[in-house]
Amino acid sequence: MLRRIIKRITRIDAVVKARRYLQDKLQVDISFRDPALNSRRPQVSVVVVVYNIPRESRRTLLSLCARYQRHIAAHEYEVLVVDNGSTPPVDPEMVRSCGENFRLIRIKDASPSPAMAANRGIAEARGEYIGVMVDGARIASPGLVHFARSGARMFERGIVGALGWYLGRDYQRFGVLAGYDHAQEDQLLDSINWPNDGYRLFEIATMDESSVDGWLSPIAELNALFASRATWQLLGGLDEKFDLPGGGLVNLDTFRRAVELPDARLVLMLSEGTFHQLHGGVATNSAPDKARTNWDLWASQYEQIRGRPYALPVLANPPAYVGTLPTPVLARLVRAAVHPAKLHNSPAPLGDGFDFGLWTAATSPRSSDPVIAQLVDLAQQQFRAGQYASVAALSRLILKRDPREPEAGRLLSLSCAWLPSDAAPYPPQENYYLVLGEACRLFGDNEAAKGHYKEALQINRDLVQAHVGLATIRLPGDFYYQWLDRLYTELKPEVVVEIGVYEGKSLAYLRPPTLAIGVDPEPRPLVPLQVDAKIFKQTSDDFFAGSELAGLLKDSRVTIGFIDGLHLFEQALKDFINLEKYCGPKSIIMFHDTLPLDEATQSRATDTQFHTGDVWKTIVCLKHYRPDLDVFTIATPWTGLTVVAGLDPGSRILADRYDEAVERFMKMPFGEVADCLDASMNVVPNDWEVVRKRLGSHGIL
Repeated sequence: MLRRIIKRITRIDAVVKARRYLQDKLQVDISFRDPALNSRRPQVSVVVVVYNIPRESRRTLLSLCARYQRHIAAHEYEVLVVDNGSTPPVDPEMVRSCGENFRLIRIKDASPSPAMAANRGIAEARGEYIGVMVDGARIASPGLVHFARSGARMFERGIVGALGWYLGRDYQRFGVLAGYDHAQEDQLLDSINWPNDGYRLFEIATMDESSVDGWLSPIAELNALFASRATWQLLGGLDEKFDLPGGGLVNLDTFRRAVELPDARLVLMLSEGTFHQLHGGVATNSAPDKARTNWDLWASQYEQIRGRPYALPVLANPPAYVGTLPTPVLARLVRAAVHPAKLHNSPAPLGDGFDFGLWTAATSPRSSDPVIAQLVDLAQQQFRAGQYASVAALSRLILKRDPREPEAGRLLSLSCAWLPSDAAPYPPQENYYLVLGEACRLFGDNEAAKGHYKEALQINRDLVQAHVGLATIRLPGDFYYQWLDRLYTELKPEVVVEIGVYEGKSLAYLRPPTLAIGVDPEPRPLVPLQVDAKIFKQTSDDFFAGSELAGLLKDSRVTIGFIDGLHLFEQALKDFINLEKYCGPKSIIMFHDTLPLDEATQSRATDTQFHTGDVWKTIVCLKHYRPDLDVFTIATPWTGLTVVAGLDPGSRILADRYDEAVERFMKMPFGEVADCLDASMNVVPNDWEVVRKRLGSHGIL
């Protein structure tokens, strides 16, 4: 028994010696192969050209092992490692350790170019589909071989490949200048725990120059190019006339010839890549100035061989895609679509002039219906703001009125997923109800609009736009600024005193030669004034306690007084008393914010931005104590404008009974007038003719 074992070992030793002899003398590899592998023809062959990169090739081959590659078994593919004259030669044990489906081919009298070595691998390949990696320093992602096979089967003449990347945060030639070296590269790989999850390579990589945004932009080459055996035969492999060290433009030439074959279809792997390791390569790792010199040399050789300057290939058909999209790749793909690098003056992936706010390159014609046009504008504003449920609801309302409105239809197609039914979104969104309120108001459905505005206020009681919407429904017509402009134009006031200047918007409607006097402890004028204005930065009490007004008036009277200050009843009443002293029989005093919207917004505490305070009590008080006055409130949005005519500067009634009046009306609840507000405030229509006649009866007009 022992003798038989010794004889068998002797035979095996003889076979090993014979294999080594053949490898050394005939430059071929005879591997001990699993009988199951020998009996099956692989579907895919991967040719990897290696030259003097022992550190990098070990990782490259590991990334092509069956234990690393996913969704494909070892017997379904083979890897041919072509050693293009390395010194020392590639370690056969390292290749053998990768699996029985790996073969080593050594070329002693190798060319400086990888072309001949790649062709040798193609000739030895047994697979139906053959892939070539002319640079063996590239780590593959885990689905490379599987998706190469899938992509190659999609078309009779499919040209399949994965985009190229550099390990590191920059093009490696620039990274080296900043200190990027093997140690940093090793640390990067350790940081993602490679090779446990090869897709994490995208987290530490930068697209190489030939592949920038390559899913959507033209590319120059594939560093892992797969095609059928018949296609490689039609190409004649790589052109060995590209004999410069590193091959010059041989890989770019091969890619261009391949994709420009009749009926060729480029198939790009979405989620796969080859990741270049730093190794001092002639092309990828040369210094920037040397890279320019190299390119000139390579381009010159290309033109000599092909009889034309090199140019990017022109695809007869758009690329097809295969694969998945892990998050790191998806992030790069989205960036490539939204913010393309545009290195080749090619059209933008989504079209030149693409509007990323509205997600379209086309401009829809504007509706001739002004309401529809206004609501489409609103829908676009909401889309830009990312309020997609609101966009969907609003677009549906628009399309009910005009089913053919193109922009509403387009926006709805993009946003309907955020509102899959007629039900409101959950959790409730104030903006959703606000937009529906605006749409219903513009369509004239005021009851529905009020309901939506109130729903919005249930979510946010301080939502100004909802308050404004409700106020606009209640008081339609000319805004109170228009009334100020009209009154100032028609009355041509000599002197206007305004209590509460704020930003100066109301004073801006005055025209020369009117003298404008403003009183405000904290004025913030933002608009230019047309008249000479005297702004007193003090409280109205301090202002009237001094002699400034009398000095400015001299023998004149205040033509118009406008009270729009603290919005508190007692202060508004005091300001009226003080102003009336300086008025004449043809003067008027106006109060703003005398028609509260509701209980909350008339509160003495400023609990909401939309706020009137309890100025309304001043009107009730004037009617009670001064029946000689003509008090009426114009129903102008948003909160009314009260006009007081028939003034008597000599009256002492309010001054003498001020404390009594304040005591009497301070505690008056809003509910006492809420249901009869129009009668309580002597409301007149928002109509100039009505007001003109009223003022005319006093000789004011």
